[in-house]
Amino acid sequence: MAGHLCMLLTYNVPRSTLAVMIRSWGNAATRRFAEDGKAAKFRSLDADAASELLAALDAATSLKDLSPLKSVGLHKLRGDRHGQWAMAANGPWRICFEFRSGDAFEVEIVDYHRG
Repeated sequence: MAGHLCMLLTYNVPRSTLAVMIRSWGNAATRRFAEDGKAAKFRSLDADAASELLAALDAATSLKDLSPLKSVGLHKLRGDRHGQWAMAANGPWRICFEFRSGDAFEVEIVDYHRG
């Protein structure tokens, strides 16, 4: 529940007052979605769930801040995505990112199971 409270609080606080933990975007479509909610590139994405996950990631200062959110399935990736982490948004959509020194880098919404 504390994780959900954190997400709700980030919506009530002006973004300019938050310490921004997302430092870079993996693609322009994810950046656009984060900035203005346009999810056209992400067919069948639950935009509300993805927005909440991005807000939680932006507020996180460590992976422990995200791990209480059991339903997101936070896990370390392997293979071509070695060094990245993923959280489930819905269906095939994942939010993938690198996490270093309390900041998220190369954050992207992706269906990495699709070839």
